[in-house]
This record gives sequence, structure tokens and C-alpha cells, in this order.
Amino acid sequence: MKNLLYAFFIDNVTNRCYRNCLEYFPQGSLILDVGIGNGIMVKEHHSLIRDKGIRIVGIDLNERYLAHCRELIREYDLEEHIRVINTSVEAFEPGNGLTFDYVLFSMSFMLFRDQAMVLDRVRKWLNGKGKVVFFQTMFRERSFWMEFVKPRLKYVTTIDFGKVTYEEDFYDLLRRKDLSVLEDRVLKREWYRGECRFIVAGSGNGVKGSA
Repeated sequence: MKNLLYAFFIDNVTNRCYRNCLEYFPQGSLILDVGIGNGIMVKEHHSLIRDKGIRIVGIDLNERYLAHCRELIREYDLEEHIRVINTSVEAFEPGNGLTFDYVLFSMSFMLFRDQAMVLDRVRKWLNGKGKVVFFQTMFRERSFWMEFVKPRLKYVTTIDFGKVTYEEDFYDLLRRKDLSVLEDRVLKREWYRGECRFIVAGSGNGVKGSA
């Protein structure tokens, strides 16, 4: 049942995220996917992952989702490209000096209580030119209705959608962590005035992308 609900609410968003990310990631990139979920993106994007030689380390706390993800990895023969680990970003350690080209938060960053601490951790795992990629719904204006509803959706859907993310607060957090926005795209405008955004942040001079 959980996978069915996940598919209904999340799969279209996940595929949109991966379509944009995989087009953006250069050939041979090594990705840390924080909150990889059930791996449904493998069905649509397995060829692109293989053709571009992209390698993904996916972490997630939900073992049921990861079991489904492992099945898809085996089905599409991606064992050399995707490895998944049942752990949290707070507990994860890459080991053996492993560093990543990108750390990806696909609709997962808003789930963390201490986002500043999470950014501090993942930045240590980036290589010299590494970047953090965020795919999430954001709001430009305050919405008290969404602040009330969004955290409670998990009691109806069993899926935690996290807290409402506001553009001003998000950009302020990146500034405090010395991360510059290198790209910012609005991929879809939602009916409740939210925006589905693709944001890339890293060291250096930021250039905010146009909507």
C-alpha cells in the first residue's frame, strides 16, 4: 500500500526531477542521492544512466522503498551504476576518502529538522568542484494554509512531505553556509502558488537563473 501511495503522489515529480538532473549531470558523474526512495526513476531513465556512465550512491531510511529500488536495479542491470544503503544523511559516512561530484536532494531537503547541519555534513563529501542540487517545491509568499496542511498530509497518505520551504529562508540558509546559487529554474508552477524548482548551489560567484 505504501508503494502504491508513493507512486500516486511522488512518481511524476521524481521522474521530472531525474529527467532534468540527468540531462544536467556531465558524463561519468558520481552522485550522492539523499532520499533515493523506491527507485521508480530507473524505469524511465535506466538507458540515460548507463549511456552517460553515471554512478549513484542512494541513501534512504525506508527499507521497504529500498527493497523496491533494489529490484529495479537488478531488473535493468544497473548494479554497476546504482548502490543503495539503508541509512540517514546524519549517520552516513562515505568511507575510503570517497567524494562526490553532486549531492542531490530530490524532494527530501524539506524533511530535515536541522538543515544547516545537513548542509555542513554533505559539503564535506563534495570534491573540489562538487555542487549541491535541490529539487523541491518552494513558495515566494507566506502561506499559512500550506504551513498547516503540509505537515499533516502524512497522516492521510503515510508520506512525509516535510515543511513548507520559502525562497527567502532557503536563500538565506545558502548564504550563511557560503553557498552560491549557480542555477535556478522553475520547472512547474503548482496550483497552490508553489513552484517546482531545480536549484544548483556551490562555491563561487552565483548567478541566479531566470524563471
